[in-house]
Amino acid sequence: MKRSPVLAFVCLYSTSAAQAQHPLIVQKLNEWNDAAPAPNNPKLTSEIRKTANEVYDSNENCASSAIVIDKVQPATADRFVFTALIRRQLRNAWTVTSRLPGCDAVPVRFMVMQNNDDSLRTIRVNRGISYAHDSLISDTLPLAVLAATAKLQRMGFSCNVEDGFKLGVTRIESEEDGLGADMFGVRYQGSWSEIWPISTCNRTVEVLVTFTADGDGGAYTNLPGDQVKVLTK
Repeated sequence: MKRSPVLAFVCLYSTSAAQAQHPLIVQKLNEWNDAAPAPNNPKLTSEIRKTANEVYDSNENCASSAIVIDKVQPATADRFVFTALIRRQLRNAWTVTSRLPGCDAVPVRFMVMQNNDDSLRTIRVNRGISYAHDSLISDTLPLAVLAATAKLQRMGFSCNVEDGFKLGVTRIESEEDGLGADMFGVRYQGSWSEIWPISTCNRTVEVLVTFTADGDGGAYTNLPGDQVKVLTK
């Protein structure tokens, strides 16, 4: 049976870590970005403004806050985006790191997605600094919440994952030599560690997350239980 070109390309993308930067994949990522370049800053600013007004709806100063765009990067290799592109559900997506002093005291990273009709939609990815892309954060966050609640339970607090949580301001803890540069939104080689503050059960718990790139756009994660810290109020 003859395979479709799309299926063949998906198989190529997922065969092994050694082929993660296969020339055909890099070529396709470049083609997608050439066909759908990043919107200009005024359009990005407008998108961030709309999303900020939704996310920070209780902050009256946010509506008139200045927006400074620090960095715009393609998110084409993010698993969510890559899959949508293969299925022709998106044209492209970008991460936009911005500062909104009237809304938030820390840098905020958004993802701006371009639909097939060229309309845009935007989500907030995280507050603070993180090298983890959106799909990697989504995959790892439940583990971080489990680590936080388990720590609180060991300390005698009544706390369960069903009690709700909030991810705080992320930060980079360390980078190992050989950490690869961001490539279309992901890192294909190297390791790094981040601190993820999880607010749950009226406590803030800092969870150390170590990422090791798997060579295929994802990462292996390690959340050592002895490095989880409950902050004092």
